[in-house]
Amino acid sequence: MQQLKKIKPMALAMALTGTMTLLPNTPAKAAGSLELELEVPTVIGLAVGAMPDYRGSDDYTLGVAPIFRYTFHGQERFVQLLANELTVNLLNDKMFRFGPLVNYHFGRTDDVDDEQVSRMTEIDDTVEAGAFVDIVWADSKDKRERFILGAKLFQDVGDESDGLRANISARYWHPVSKPLDLGITAGAFYQDDDYADHYFGVNAENVGSSALPFFTANGGVNEYYVVVGGIFYLDQHWLMTAGVRGSVIAGDPADSPLVDQQGDSTQWMGGMGVGYAF
Repeated sequence: MQQLKKIKPMALAMALTGTMTLLPNTPAKAAGSLELELEVPTVIGLAVGAMPDYRGSDDYTLGVAPIFRYTFHGQERFVQLLANELTVNLLNDKMFRFGPLVNYHFGRTDDVDDEQVSRMTEIDDTVEAGAFVDIVWADSKDKRERFILGAKLFQDVGDESDGLRANISARYWHPVSKPLDLGITAGAFYQDDDYADHYFGVNAENVGSSALPFFTANGGVNEYYVVVGGIFYLDQHWLMTAGVRGSVIAGDPADSPLVDQQGDSTQWMGGMGVGYAF
């Protein structure tokens, strides 16, 4: 793993986020890790952390991520912004969440640290649109104790890769003490052929002046990840959150020269944030 070499004012792709909940006999409080589950009407925050230069890189950079959520009064419906992903829950239901999502997908610039990858043709940022669904099992006596199954679908609508990807995850949160919650998430990403080859392939159109060999990446289940995080309640409104995400790039993308020769199939992300709930 290379040392951090630069700071970029970009949202964390993995999004260092938090779990916001209502604690018994107190005003709304917040808690968090790397998968956001907010249970308060309004929350704002900011997170900073380290992430790979590009997916598959073994060089790391710093990023910042905004956190915001507004829940409609007396309802379960909400609007939520986590780093570069905006979701809207349309269901007024305690167990089920469903709605549209919009994701700002970062590309790959020519200022990455790897000399060969930096000489490839840049990949522009793009926008993905899709939908999400969650099923939530929460303890009726303590909403901090909960298990969530979720799925998301992302389709490139910015005319960049025209690719589709999907995510499934299982998240569990447990209050280990009054001021501290711990959580763990496990999940996987599927990518279709268009997405996989656009971001991991090397061909005559994108090789640029690099010396990388040509490679075609096919789609499939191409990433598995685990997230471990914690939340510490500072007072009735303020919280701190920290977490680490480890993932493994699999399938064809793992054999891409961008990963196998110039980077690493094992990817790490981590950071910490501060939030204010009211």
